[in-house]
Parts: sequence; C-alpha cells; structure tokens
Amino acid sequence: MILQTHRALARLSQCSSQCLDKHRFTALALNLTRVSRRANLENHEATDILRFTLSKPAISRTYATDAVSRPKAHTGRTTSSPRKKSSTVKTTASATDVRPAVANTTPAAKKTKAKSKTKAKSGAKPRTRAKSTKARKKPARAKAKPAKKKKALKPGEKERLEIKELKAKALSPPKRVPDTAFSVLLAEKQQELRTFDRSGSVAKECSKLYRSFTNEQREHYNHIANQNKASHNTKYREWILSHSPLKILEANNARAALKKRSKGQKSWPKLHDERLVTRQRGPYVTFTIQRHRSGDFAGIQLGEAGKLIAAEWRELSEDEKKPFFQEAEQDMARYEQEVKAVYDRAVKHEKAKA
Repeated sequence: MILQTHRALARLSQCSSQCLDKHRFTALALNLTRVSRRANLENHEATDILRFTLSKPAISRTYATDAVSRPKAHTGRTTSSPRKKSSTVKTTASATDVRPAVANTTPAAKKTKAKSKTKAKSGAKPRTRAKSTKARKKPARAKAKPAKKKKALKPGEKERLEIKELKAKALSPPKRVPDTAFSVLLAEKQQELRTFDRSGSVAKECSKLYRSFTNEQREHYNHIANQNKASHNTKYREWILSHSPLKILEANNARAALKKRSKGQKSWPKLHDERLVTRQRGPYVTFTIQRHRSGDFAGIQLGEAGKLIAAEWRELSEDEKKPFFQEAEQDMARYEQEVKAVYDRAVKHEKAKA
C-alpha cells in the first residue's frame, strides 16, 4: 500500500508540473485519498502530503519547446553521422514510468536572449570585405573593323580618274565672248534662231551677209566686239589675280598634259599670267634667238630655218660656243632668284641642253 501511495504522489507531482486540466487533477487527488485510507493514514497526514506536492513550483510548458515524439518508422535511409541528442533535461520518477522534463525556457527568457544577441551584434564592428588582391580585368576594347580593301581599278577607269584630277587642277577661266565683228554677227544670228549651228549653214549665210555690209554696219559690229574684248580682259585679269602664281603654273602643267592626252581633239590653251617666271634659256636657245633677230632667215619657213641653224651650231668650235654658255649661266641665276621670290621654292638643277 505504501508503494501505491508513493506512485500516486509521483503521478500527482508530474501532473502538477505539466499543468493538466482540473478534472484530471481532482481524480488523482481522490485516488490519493483512497490509497491513504487503505494504508491506514489519517486525514491530516494525507492533506499534508497533498499540500507538500502542490507547494512545489510548477514548470509550465511553452509552445516553443518541442514535445518528445515517438521514434519514427525506419524509412530505409542511412545516415553517415549520428543524430545529436536533445538538450532537454530528463527526470525519472520511477523505473517503470519515465517522461522528460521540459527546460525552463519561457517567452520572457527568449526575448531577453534575443535582445542580448542584437546588442552584441550592434556593438560589434561591421565586417569589412577583404580587398581582392587580383586586379580587376578591364573590359576588352572592341576590335577595330578591318579596312575594306580597295578594288583594283581597270585600265580605263584609272585613266578616267587621272583625267578628272587633271581637269580639276587645270581650272576654268571665264568663258570667251565674241571679240570680232564676224563673231558678233554669228552670235546674233544663232540667238535669233535659238539653235547652235553644227552643220555650218548659218556660218555660210553670215559670211555672205558680212561681205555685203556697208562701212557703217562694219563699224557698228567692230565697236561691239571691242567692248566685249575689253570687258572680257578685265574679268580674265581679275580671275587670274584671284589665284596664286604657283596655282596658275600647276594649271598650265595640267593643261599641257590634257592637250597631250586629247591628241588635238580639244584645245587646252595656257593661262596667261605676267607674274609667271620665264624659264631659263640654254646655250642653243640663246644662239637660235640671236640668229632669228639677225634677219638672215626672213622669208624662210620656220622648220627650214631651224634645220639651217642646227647645222651652223654643230659647225661652231668650243671657243665660239663659250659666250653662249656664259649667257645661259647668267640667265640660270636670274631664274633661280625669281623662282625663290615668286614660287617660294628652290630650283632643281638640271644640266642645260647644249
């Protein structure tokens, strides 16, 4: 009987610790009184035992704590590491009835722990990331696109491009105006007909009409032609002065090249500029000019006169040619000075042709 009494007391203390409901608690109390009667205990002793049991501090269980659950059925999984044991303190009331006791973890205690953690975190210094020793890779620059290869020009295209460049260098002077009486008459007739005479029929009619003109009519057309010529000369002069002498020289060189390429199909006359430097004269040119000024070849064609002068030059001795060489040297010095002053460049020395 005494053993039953101890068991009842143990159950009563455990129920009070787990905060059971009132009905179950009263039932256990009644069971205790019955056992105490059988054990021949007095009423005051039973009440003292009950008070002693209730006077113990009750440990309330919170919802945050995990309840002890039964071991799960084996699922076939194999764990490499053993499971950690629970940190809750277990209390054994007896050898037959063993139940774990819940640790004293109330919500208030949890809050205090959480606050202490936050304070510790706030007090700690902020973590700084270690600077990476490796240098950051710069973004790769976009590769430049390869230049497109120029297509090889055909022979005809190359020649056309060269002619185009020469024409750009040749410059375009002011257009000529009718500067003779007949050209003025022809321009008037073409303006009346509003057509350009390609066949030459209008030119033939104008020539017949011009022959039948009186002196007063010819004087009228001559006067118009002189006015046109004077106005054109002034415009041409102004246009020449608007370009540098070196530019005019390059234009004349380009015109000479175009004249050679056109083979007489189109005329490319030289631009007349008084500022241009006269080229130097060689010994033979000096001798030719002197012979033409003598008048010995008057009435003789220019080609025939040139043959005779060349034959005379070959017959001259070195002493007879010496004065012409000296005169050519003086002219070369004059040419170098003028080129330096006008074109602002040095002269490339070439051997004078004898």
